[in-house]
Amino acid sequence: MSFIEARGSYGDKTVRITAVEGENPSRVICLFHGVYGAASRKEGDKYWLLANKLAKGASVCLIETSRKVRDKWGFSDPQMWVQSAFSGKTYRQELYDQMSGLAEVRRSFVGLPVCLWGFSLGGINSLIIAGRQAEALVLEEGFTPPEVGEIEGVIVSGSGDSLKPQSSFHMDLPIIDSICDREVLHRACRSIDRGWARFFWGDMDGTFDRDSAYRLFELTGTEDKAFHVVPGADHSFRNLEGVPSSEPLDYMIDRLQVRQLQGQPGV
Repeated sequence: MSFIEARGSYGDKTVRITAVEGENPSRVICLFHGVYGAASRKEGDKYWLLANKLAKGASVCLIETSRKVRDKWGFSDPQMWVQSAFSGKTYRQELYDQMSGLAEVRRSFVGLPVCLWGFSLGGINSLIIAGRQAEALVLEEGFTPPEVGEIEGVIVSGSGDSLKPQSSFHMDLPIIDSICDREVLHRACRSIDRGWARFFWGDMDGTFDRDSAYRLFELTGTEDKAFHVVPGADHSFRNLEGVPSSEPLDYMIDRLQVRQLQGQPGV
């Protein structure tokens, strides 16, 4: 395991990358957390657990975006955490951070194919990046787009193109309040005409409904794609039938055919 830093756009101006290096890795998998998420070496952290499950045949990098404060676990009130860490941060800054982290991973793991696995907003950004729409968006914010290179494959977990009316996320919250137009996301999906794509949606997702998630799958241009419903999983894939469990992660890994991740490129 190693720690890498990349240039961030906001707050502490740092993108933190935790790299779990596999034995004879065939590729690098970059994990993109959802909006207001944290991804680091912490006992019980979803991304840390997922990284270690995947690291037999791949090197896995947890990319944590820039923010004002890092100690998410020190806040008992989620709204206080959001405002303390991200108040004033824009969507394009968040997208830039994930691009910056990805570019640094490229420099650290030269020659290995790169896959993106994004959850919620991280899944949306994975599609935006793989669909070659990210550069224009960050330019609108005045940033020079980091060189992200070609993406071998994209895994999207719990992402859709429109929120449920009863979702706990609201359009006036930081980052979400400046998200790109839905047509940009649709254009990105249509532009993914190479590589592979895998989509997962939990049937207890309270943020995106199935139609919202399935639309992104349908629009994605590559023929090598699949859509899976994870029974009993919530939006975060941290719970099964309302009880904390790692089974949703195992379910997704099984459907990715990890034996292929351990060998030749392609899932």
